[in-house]
Amino acid sequence: MPRTIDPKYHIDGDQIIKTSNNQPIPKDEPLFLFRARDKHALDTLLHYRQLCLVDGCTDYQMAGINERIAEFRLFRDMRPTSMKQPGSTLGK
Repeated sequence: MPRTIDPKYHIDGDQIIKTSNNQPIPKDEPLFLFRARDKHALDTLLHYRQLCLVDGCTDYQMAGINERIAEFRLFRDMRPTSMKQPGSTLGK
């Protein structure tokens, strides 16, 4: 079973795949990944959800972002000592 990034994307070898249609994300397309331990990630997701609401995004998109928010909240609540300021480990 491939590792998932979220319900929309998974990793197959060295390629990130859009799960719904099995289409690879081009390697030259910039991506951005948040880790749940980033203490600013949840606030960023909440802001993104608001942007999606204002933009009239689909129920599919809203359900996905709401699921991510719930998972990030649960991680924060279950592992408060894991939360970190972004960049604080200096990439180590």
